[in-house]
Amino acid sequence: MTQTELRTALVSGANFAGLATAFWLKGLGYRVTIVETAAGVRRGGTPVDIKGETVGILERMGLLDRAWAKRLPPRAFTFRGADNETLGAIDHTAPKDRTHDFEIHRDDLLDLLLDAVDGSVDIIYDRSIVRLQEHADQMSATLNDGSRHDATLVFGCDGNRSNTRNLVFDDGDAASYFMGGYFYLKVVRETGLLPPDTSEVFSVPGRTAMLNGYDDRTDICLAFRADSEIAYDYRDRARLRRLVHEHFDGLGWKVPQMLSHVDDEEDFYFDRATQIRMPNWSKGRAALVGDAGYCVSPIAGMGGSMAIIGAARLADALAQHADDHAAAFRAYEDGLRPFVEEVQTRAATEGMAVIFPASAHELAERDRKIAANEIAL
Repeated sequence: MTQTELRTALVSGANFAGLATAFWLKGLGYRVTIVETAAGVRRGGTPVDIKGETVGILERMGLLDRAWAKRLPPRAFTFRGADNETLGAIDHTAPKDRTHDFEIHRDDLLDLLLDAVDGSVDIIYDRSIVRLQEHADQMSATLNDGSRHDATLVFGCDGNRSNTRNLVFDDGDAASYFMGGYFYLKVVRETGLLPPDTSEVFSVPGRTAMLNGYDDRTDICLAFRADSEIAYDYRDRARLRRLVHEHFDGLGWKVPQMLSHVDDEEDFYFDRATQIRMPNWSKGRAALVGDAGYCVSPIAGMGGSMAIIGAARLADALAQHADDHAAAFRAYEDGLRPFVEEVQTRAATEGMAVIFPASAHELAERDRKIAANEIAL
């Protein structure tokens, strides 16, 4: 296909990865359609770190000034004991300027990306891809309403449980790497449990409670280790609440107050601590971006940044190999994979040991490193 011919792209997922991918594809001359399973963009959730390469990418997108204006104050990160004594702390100093790492509310970053593609791409909500078929010069996607969409290229940007990945690679859950734990997340209105702009972590062997305080909300996280995976239905909210209580009832520190929020009717998030590890991120005319292909897990604190980095790296490869998508996909993967694997390894080893120590020995070693000021997040 020559550059003068019309190129089309179908993107699955209206999230950070999907919106950023659509932004760059539009700039490369593609006519872009995004398909999103939900009735609208999925809002809520915990803030996002804008780290490392992501800062420069947002500047290339023309979004850095607006993102910087929405930045959150730095948070002091404190490790607590059972009597709320301080075991150690990591102070995050305020970034001197917009070239440094910072944090932003998830919805604020989502709005920036939505604005960046507004009117330039088509977004179809409340639809999902149920079938993909590759032809010589395009792919055909059948949606759950029976409609068909043909595209030059298809991109799976639909999260760690990616439907696109399953359709293209037919791998079931084979790509999912279980890190040995589960976590519960909930965003609530200010609780009085800790001051704004602070984070506190309390751990006993195999269980961790974490609080992140902001000026108008508090993130509650309860995480526990497991030697093997637990069978559960993610739609059975009552069962998930019972699992949390089974692991945290009777624990001290601020856990009883945190548990008081578990049983109300507001939304929460419960999932395995997993990564997505795949030998290839593309097949034929389809490629994966962000969590769909290489989820690094929330432990890494890089989910949003990795999605934006992946979309930009993919676009750079497509620009370099404009008439050869196979070469572009190889360049995308060859360039990004070493960084992804480094982040995944660090999260699965150091990250888990620091935030979710599994044993008394691991907890003692973590506390020793805290006391010696040997831990940086």
